[in-house]
Amino acid sequence: MKVLFTGASHWHLPLFSAPLRRVEGARLVAVTDPDPARAREIAAREGCAWAATPEEAIAQDRPDLAFVLGRHADMAAAAHAMIDANIPFVIEKPAGLTLGEVEGLADAAAAKGLFAAVPFVIRSSGFMAAVRELLVDEPALYAGFRFNAGLPQRYRDAGCGWMLSRALSGGGVLTNLGVHFLDLMAEIFPDAAPEAASANFASLSGEGDIEDYAAATFHFGRGIGLVETGYLYPAPTGVFDLHFSVRTAGHYIAATGPGVIEITDLDGRQERRAATVTNMEEYPAFVAEVVRRVRDGLPPVAGLADMVRVMGMMNAAYRAGGIDRGQ
Repeated sequence: MKVLFTGASHWHLPLFSAPLRRVEGARLVAVTDPDPARAREIAAREGCAWAATPEEAIAQDRPDLAFVLGRHADMAAAAHAMIDANIPFVIEKPAGLTLGEVEGLADAAAAKGLFAAVPFVIRSSGFMAAVRELLVDEPALYAGFRFNAGLPQRYRDAGCGWMLSRALSGGGVLTNLGVHFLDLMAEIFPDAAPEAASANFASLSGEGDIEDYAAATFHFGRGIGLVETGYLYPAPTGVFDLHFSVRTAGHYIAATGPGVIEITDLDGRQERRAATVTNMEEYPAFVAEVVRRVRDGLPPVAGLADMVRVMGMMNAAYRAGGIDRGQ
């Protein structure tokens, strides 16, 4: 299986390219990037060809699968190139700048029955597996996710300073990290329409014109969900200060770091269980599963319709916090 990465200067490239090397029969054939110098550099490092645009890469050596990364402002155009060429693809969240862009992608891919995955990888965590086990018999009452990642400077250090520009990224930490937890809340409360009750945003570092702190509360019928996330923790990439918790009718599930979750019943009996928790732990399995599903003609675990749902929630949160994204 020949694989293309577009927008390859995105800091998540190693999260996908390193696991891809371990997938039997899959090989990276080309990368693209708006900056030709970066594309050449990455191609030399990865041992593949490079092109200036997705269309050039497709013409040079048609891939069987593409990973659409890069600036959020460029994602929709790159994804449309894959749709036009009938090439299955993965697209990083948020898949575009606006809800309209993402809806257009979802409709176009669906019309062709084309595989189009979004890496909402925390869905596949051990934490969420435990939540799903309980939701079979117990409705959810509350879901809370606090997730603080590294400082904004890390994006400049990675050559992705565009992440701090609203015009190129569409938003800050809610757009980049918060979407994972909006997706989880929608999964935990599948039968209730989300209603954004309140939201607060701040730029505490003053880096760029995006928010580096976000907190949003949603009502899901009788249930309630809370996401709080920020670029606040002075830690390396992939290290987080986190607390995830879900209350069902009969249990409380919590994680305060990677590797372990606690499940407590209403009588106080507690089980500690080894389990994956964060996104960083899930990318190798995600890449292998994408290749398997494309080969077997199966749909993705999460796709563009899920991204449309999450972007609708995200826009509602921004409006509740007084930010007009013009969509």
